[in-house]
Amino acid sequence: FDSASGLHLLDVINMFKQQEIPINNDLVLIGGGHSHIMLMMELSKNPIQGNRITLISKEIDTPYSGMIPGFIEGIYSWRETHIDLYKLCFKLNIRFIHSEVLEISAINKEIILKNRPKIKFDVLSINTGIQSSNKTIKGALKYCVPVKPISKLSNNFLTEIKKNNNIAFIGGGPASVELALGLQKRFTNTKSNLKISIITGKNGLLSSFPNKTRKAAKQTLQNVQINVIEKVEVIEVQKDTLILSDKTKLKIDKSILSTNGMAPEWIKKSDIILNRNNFIIVNNKFQTNYNYVFAAGDIVDFNNQNLSKSGVYAVKSGKPLARSIRGFIQKKIPVPYKFNKNYLSIIGLSNGLAIATKYNFTFTSRFSFLLKKLIDQKFVKKFNDLNQDNNYIFRNLFKVFDVIIQNNKNIPSYQMQCRGCAAKVDFNSLKTTLSKEIITTSEDAININNYPKLYQSVDMISSIVSDPYLLGKIAANHAISDIIAVNSKLISALMILQLPFSNSEINSRDLEQVTSGATEVLKLANCSISGGHTMIGKDKDPVIGFSVIGEKKSVNNKTLGKLKVNDILILTERIGSGIIFAGINNDIIDSYYQIEVLNQMSQGNINFSKISDRLKILSMTDITGFGLANHLLNLIKRDVGKTGLTIYPDKIPIFNGVTEALSKNVRSSLFEKNFNTAQKELVYDREIKLIDEILYDPQTVGGLAFIIPKEEKVKQFKILKENKINFTEIGFVNNLDNKIRIT
Repeated sequence: FDSASGLHLLDVINMFKQQEIPINNDLVLIGGGHSHIMLMMELSKNPIQGNRITLISKEIDTPYSGMIPGFIEGIYSWRETHIDLYKLCFKLNIRFIHSEVLEISAINKEIILKNRPKIKFDVLSINTGIQSSNKTIKGALKYCVPVKPISKLSNNFLTEIKKNNNIAFIGGGPASVELALGLQKRFTNTKSNLKISIITGKNGLLSSFPNKTRKAAKQTLQNVQINVIEKVEVIEVQKDTLILSDKTKLKIDKSILSTNGMAPEWIKKSDIILNRNNFIIVNNKFQTNYNYVFAAGDIVDFNNQNLSKSGVYAVKSGKPLARSIRGFIQKKIPVPYKFNKNYLSIIGLSNGLAIATKYNFTFTSRFSFLLKKLIDQKFVKKFNDLNQDNNYIFRNLFKVFDVIIQNNKNIPSYQMQCRGCAAKVDFNSLKTTLSKEIITTSEDAININNYPKLYQSVDMISSIVSDPYLLGKIAANHAISDIIAVNSKLISALMILQLPFSNSEINSRDLEQVTSGATEVLKLANCSISGGHTMIGKDKDPVIGFSVIGEKKSVNNKTLGKLKVNDILILTERIGSGIIFAGINNDIIDSYYQIEVLNQMSQGNINFSKISDRLKILSMTDITGFGLANHLLNLIKRDVGKTGLTIYPDKIPIFNGVTEALSKNVRSSLFEKNFNTAQKELVYDREIKLIDEILYDPQTVGGLAFIIPKEEKVKQFKILKENKINFTEIGFVNNLDNKIRIT
């Protein structure tokens, strides 16, 4: 309840719900730099009606450049210095596409991406950062570790340095000073033979700063025995030697390139006007030569002012960039912006002190260090923890609605409603409602009456990811798995597709992305989309399904379907996708854990299907929403011999991040119902362990579980290995009557 307005929050939310406004504008952001994360916050606080925001980034985590020296020194952890872009987008209702940009056609409003279909836009903004310049130094590209792009530095830097002792920084700017000092501090007690040098270039150390700042920095460097070579340039980098402009040679193990930045190569392929250094020219409203294309940060030449490439300018660009884009979309005149060039600069010295510089005033103190630390930590926390802003949730009404819905469902915070195949009606509900003919134990696809070789299945999933192309691939793989599980060849696929409420152009864009992803997968199975049905719904992302038909492969195997005690249970691929996404979406584990999960979902089980008829498979099922335990129970209940299974949960292959998520009490929303369905038919030989909960986790495009004769083990394993199938022996057939023994 808002006491100031006298309006109940639910009334406001219901008012917004009744205003069904179609998506009529696609704002696409390229790059997760400092300007864009500020822009996303600004536009999400007060959403533009009918506007959809999409972030394209080749990194899931973006580092805050001001804190990387602190990470190198050991003050901060990796997570404390990085902003999780996927989670930020998830919280702010922004689509996230994890991909690399190759080219932009501004005139056609298209973005060309690596290994996927192009993305179309109505309004575009670019904030991708720059690279350390290697053009004028021979051998720099081959032998140096570049400071920029900063997103690569933290992942590579310490790995490289740990292996080497004699380190040289090429460049005399603040980055070289802070990183060299941080490195010295981190290894001062573990590397007695560490030697660090800074070759400043012809302009000297910190050439753009006042003399007092330069002196303070140089004195600190000398105090810790970092060698500063001033007014000399590096002209060539060799594997273990730097050749300098004064003809001297410096022996090194590794060099760090910290020179002035250059624009990435792909920007040159665009039709946006660039300056002679290939930076994007923008006016004082951040617009390029196309008024619907904006840019900010290090990648731009702002209004021909030749500003330095500083993170401060990138951060300060966020709000005015958001205002300009908002004004353009709403057909208002954007307000010009002017930077204050005399900003406060703070250089950390790794000794508990920092140099603060503004105008020509320089102040070296512990207060400056604490101020820098406070500013940096507050900045990152603002994006990684939206809850720190107590008013934010009330301003972002769409997110409030989500929270209230979850509370009304009495779903604990660690059990946010799952998506993908986990967003399904539980088995007990189906069993108590549907006829026995429908829910009886059966194979994963149903034999079509009067056509003994034909099998049919239908599958539908909600948006486990906001990328429609990737969702198309996942949905197709998920549906095909049912056909593969009955050892059949896919011969027909019809698509069922619900798109968000949008205008015709945006519907076409989403349809193109979804069908492109699905078509790629179906092509690998020698099939195509024959037709289908489309509709418009209230979901903000597509909902996709397929009705598929397969033809049984001819299998010359008389023992097929006859299980014997000690026959071997195999599981392909890994499980734990439900736990991973529940952990990520509840802000409990890091988003990068999803990468290998999405890779598995995108690849599916098609490679296995190409060799399945060479295997002596007695019985098989795919692992999906009801979890491993329930799918295995279904597998053995098909056997007329009344056998059971013994399984080893400790041997079950799981995704990285699952153990961490389980230890933090993460469960998917379908977990409890899957557990309740299976528990009466499980027998434990030992105490229950935490890892046992993986048995009930719902999967989207999980692997395949199948049983082979024990006497065929060597031959069957050889076939699997030769064809590079990921598989694990997780148990064997026992003589229990339709029970699973956990050991």
